[in-house]
Amino acid sequence: MRIDVGIINYNGGSELSECVRSLLAQTEKVRVLVYDNASADNSIQLLKEQGLDCKVIENSENLGYAGACNGLLENMDADIQVLCNMDLEFDPTWAENLLKCFDRHPEAGSIASLVMEKSGVVNAVGVQFGPDLFAKNEASGLNIADADVREKEVFGCYGAVMSFRKSAAKAAGRMDASFFLFFEETEWYFRHNLAGYRTIFCPEAKVYHERSMTTVRYSPRKLFYSERNRLRTAVRLLPAGDILKLPVRGFVRYLNMAKGGVPGQSGDGKKLSKIAICGALAKAWLQALAKLPEELSTRRRYQKKFGNVSAKVREILALYPIAE
Repeated sequence: MRIDVGIINYNGGSELSECVRSLLAQTEKVRVLVYDNASADNSIQLLKEQGLDCKVIENSENLGYAGACNGLLENMDADIQVLCNMDLEFDPTWAENLLKCFDRHPEAGSIASLVMEKSGVVNAVGVQFGPDLFAKNEASGLNIADADVREKEVFGCYGAVMSFRKSAAKAAGRMDASFFLFFEETEWYFRHNLAGYRTIFCPEAKVYHERSMTTVRYSPRKLFYSERNRLRTAVRLLPAGDILKLPVRGFVRYLNMAKGGVPGQSGDGKKLSKIAICGALAKAWLQALAKLPEELSTRRRYQKKFGNVSAKVREILALYPIAE
């Protein structure tokens, strides 16, 4: 088999089994691995009871998304490797179309799938960036008829399903497990780009994702990890002048977001307070500041490995700007 697919599971319930089932029904056979992040539900029991053909790796502690991805990478050896969420359903021809796209683009390190809801709403085509590394999913929330879904080069894969060559993953190195959740795949794909590997978006490789079982949209927890890890990545990659501008750019962005209105509740229906949101942001900045010596050390290591990182990242940001 040319494809290893690794699923990160955390309290996936029956959705995990359905995800595995959709992978085993592919027109192009794939090998399926499941990494369980110390789930407290019966998702792994349900999977085993159904006798689905997959390798299950059960961990005794929750390592977060990045740590689980690293655990899967250590157990995969196919030329084409995939890391994905457990709350996905793969179109039966997904793997077949994915391989065709890899074959059409031997220069590409990754192929990005079309991730969408069954209603036709797109989750992401590519990733776009502001000057402070604020990331936005291209075409997110658009109906597929209104989105640019032609085959094209994009920054990297959407984190829900990442498909890449084994050689690209080796060149980028492992994900940073200390990120735990959010922005880990973005930081990782910056390294893919810095190592010279590109990503092609393949609209025929369809994956359905109803967003999001493990994390909650608009939650302070999600905001904290996203902002902290964005700031940590910025210190690693951006030119020094842009790093000094981070507080001002962040403050302006928060003000603009506040003008648009703060959501009254998170994705799980819990009431959101401005105090909780401000607290999450303050905690993110404080933790990022505490990590500053480590990030500067990582910055030097990246410079040694990839060359002039800041100049290369500036070129990447110019290719994928957030549309005004």
